[in-house]
Amino acid sequence: MKSITRFTNNIRGNECLNCGTQLTTEDNFCSRCGQVNDTNRLSVKQYFFEYLSGFFDFDNRFLKTVIPLVFKPGFVTKEYVNGKRMKYVNPFQLYLHISILFFLVIGIFGTIDKFKPSSDEPSKVLSEIERDEITTNLDSITSETLDELRKQNVPVDSTTLSLINLGVDKISQNTDSIEFKKTEINAQREKLLFVFIDSLMSNSKTTEPFENNSVSSVEKDSLMEKILLAIDDKAKELTYEDKDVMVRNWIQVTDGWAEISKKGVLKKKGINRIDSIFTSRGLDYQIPLSLIRKSNEKLDNSGAGKLFNKIKTLMDHQKEHPKESAPSALERLGYEKSYWNVFLYSKSTDWNEAVEDPENYGSQLTDRVLSRVSVALFLLLPMFTLIVSLIYIRRKYNYTENLVFVFHVQTVFFLLLLLFLIVNRFADSNLVIVIFLLTFMLHLYKSMRQFYQQGRFKTIIKYFILNSAFLIMSLIGGIIISFLAFLI
Repeated sequence: MKSITRFTNNIRGNECLNCGTQLTTEDNFCSRCGQVNDTNRLSVKQYFFEYLSGFFDFDNRFLKTVIPLVFKPGFVTKEYVNGKRMKYVNPFQLYLHISILFFLVIGIFGTIDKFKPSSDEPSKVLSEIERDEITTNLDSITSETLDELRKQNVPVDSTTLSLINLGVDKISQNTDSIEFKKTEINAQREKLLFVFIDSLMSNSKTTEPFENNSVSSVEKDSLMEKILLAIDDKAKELTYEDKDVMVRNWIQVTDGWAEISKKGVLKKKGINRIDSIFTSRGLDYQIPLSLIRKSNEKLDNSGAGKLFNKIKTLMDHQKEHPKESAPSALERLGYEKSYWNVFLYSKSTDWNEAVEDPENYGSQLTDRVLSRVSVALFLLLPMFTLIVSLIYIRRKYNYTENLVFVFHVQTVFFLLLLLFLIVNRFADSNLVIVIFLLTFMLHLYKSMRQFYQQGRFKTIIKYFILNSAFLIMSLIGGIIISFLAFLI
């Protein structure tokens, strides 16, 4: 974009206002610093357009760079490396502006999506829909049964019709009673655990130490630990389908978490039962949280299982005491107040949020990851350029010239992705993403052919090597970014 003062109505001086170099009234620019020879006072219009010119560099160079960059793969890179640079935007500057624009649009889309209307009670609506579907299916069963009987010339009297309706009603009752049965099962488990605890606490050998003031707190805690371990075993027996829940690796975490959660809820009710027994007998003994924690970790005391149980304990405690500080919580739970444990407890808030509202937490985590992708690419692209330089080590281009190629390719990637994402907002089809991938893959191949001037076979081999290397680096980088986004 040309300055509005360069060649129209500008008053030229005899001296550059920027560096003081002597000029003539015929000079449009300073031969030393390049500033426009203009003595007019700065106006708002001039200031605004000069700012855009400096930031976007739109003085025809933008279009002269972007259009051939997209439609003539490898051409701009070759021209720029060969020295024809004045008519093109600096590769790094262009990449920076396009990437900023890309993430800005992504952020706008994310903000718009947050205001999409949604049902206040989706589970209730879903339940009503499922109920309507069940009713429709039951009506269909009745209708089809009657049609089949008529085809078989079986007379349908009132008795037959009553039997059909009775069978359908039983199916409906069974469907309606699923939640009731779950509640009934939980109540039965609770009752069996309470019977076990009452039987255990009715034994005088169990309760006498807690009633005797001469018994030390250490001895009482030792006895309580044995009681809690017994309750833990009983709760596990009542809730686990198998006797042992294996949490030896992270693949088993999901199933193990669900089972331990059921056991934990039941065990908590059992501990409350013990507290009520102590209260009814006038005993002031309080069960230390550290003992409850130790009895919970009896499940698996090694490897991933140990960490898994520690996280579960910290999450449960944080949920019950959301305002308690990490050092205080760790002390009550009997954990060492190390940096690692403080960190785990500080992240338990995020874990609880992820369990209770995974959709919202996942959206927040995605936003945090996307906000760090641009920074990660600044580290990833120079590393990827090193691989490009090694693959094309016999070519005449040095590392910086290969970096220009990488910046141009990545700029095209963001441009195409931005275009197809905008289209996808209206089309909302997976076909748009497929077209984007095919377009970019073809563009990358053409860019490599044009810039490095190698045959099809060599280019195809190196094409697959580079794509594999980039995917591996992106995967590793994505894991690191996601981890950092969760930590920070």
